[in-house]
Amino acid sequence: MIDKPNSFEEGLINKVAGGSSGTLVIWDNVDRVLKSYADPTGAYARKALQKVINSFNAHATMVYQRFLDPNDDRARTIKVTLNGEKLEAWNPFCESETGTELVASETRTVVLNDGDKTKFTIRAFVLPRKEQFSSELEHKKARLSNQMQGFYIYRENRLIHPADWLGMYSKEPHMTLLRVEFSFDHDMDDAFQVDIKKSKILLNEDLYDWIRSKFITGPRNAAEERYRKGQKKKVSEGSKGAHSDSNNNIRSKEEDLRMAEITIEDRDKNEVEVTNAKGQVRLKLVIDDSGEDKEVNIQTVDSIDDGLLWEPAFIHQHHGVRINVGHPYYHKVYVPNYSSGVTMQGLDSLLWALSEAELGTVNESTKNHFQELRFEVSRLLRRLVDDLPEPDVAD
Repeated sequence: MIDKPNSFEEGLINKVAGGSSGTLVIWDNVDRVLKSYADPTGAYARKALQKVINSFNAHATMVYQRFLDPNDDRARTIKVTLNGEKLEAWNPFCESETGTELVASETRTVVLNDGDKTKFTIRAFVLPRKEQFSSELEHKKARLSNQMQGFYIYRENRLIHPADWLGMYSKEPHMTLLRVEFSFDHDMDDAFQVDIKKSKILLNEDLYDWIRSKFITGPRNAAEERYRKGQKKKVSEGSKGAHSDSNNNIRSKEEDLRMAEITIEDRDKNEVEVTNAKGQVRLKLVIDDSGEDKEVNIQTVDSIDDGLLWEPAFIHQHHGVRINVGHPYYHKVYVPNYSSGVTMQGLDSLLWALSEAELGTVNESTKNHFQELRFEVSRLLRRLVDDLPEPDVAD
């Protein structure tokens, strides 16, 4: 049996509903969190209660964002207070930030079983990286984390399912900046198999395939590109000094291991003549005499043409190899091993040896083959490391 509201409850209903219909939810005995402590008025109890308050604040401002935001005309504006403080809407898509990019948007019409038509809207946003936010406060409010990426499902303007890829993908660090808004009305409940709690949906096969194969591919690429630009800068800075031991080791043995002699023919055009056991051949080879004489055998660079992982170079009259820190192999194999001197020297020695072997065996008929070999190996390594975990690159 449902109890009739008492006078206090009727007063609340009239206050919030203004004589119209509505639902009033009253919670009783919500002080259990305090009663569980020996001293309900003590610091631990107060801290526990504050944790519950903060959790509710974060939940409500996210779920009812469109209703709490007076500038959002998709839903009527309401006012919610918590302990006398007005709740402010939390927009997971950070649309007020100039660095946020709307990378895809679709409104699609759906014909229901009874012949009526309805529609849903899906929009994908790529958020700024940490350093691109307008302030540290705005970055903190954005809640950038691996757990907050994915689809945000709205039914009748209320968020019913946040931050999930609906079984399409697992959550990965390089998708941290991607959040997708999916909105529909109640007339699509059957089509999306909305559960009784109005808390999640189940996409049919056609819609699932369309989102995964057509809609989301571009936004995922855009999010990964923005993420990796930030990571590439950190990796490039971190690579300084990481190859010192390798340079010292190779430099001490270079004279004995050289398989060719290099003569500069045209410095401006990076043209050299290589003399080896096969004869002489003219090649294009990076010539670098700039900066201090430190990274002469192993030199890291932000990128190499055609996305190559490595290429031979002539650095301060030394036979060297340039390594592309922007290549996924460097990012996923080198970076996690910065602190392992033996591993770093092993990786560096391998690429330097490949470069020296190329200089020592190249001739006129094979010089293009070596270029193609480096291209194909770099391409294969890109694919092979795709499933390796993302390294933890410190801010």
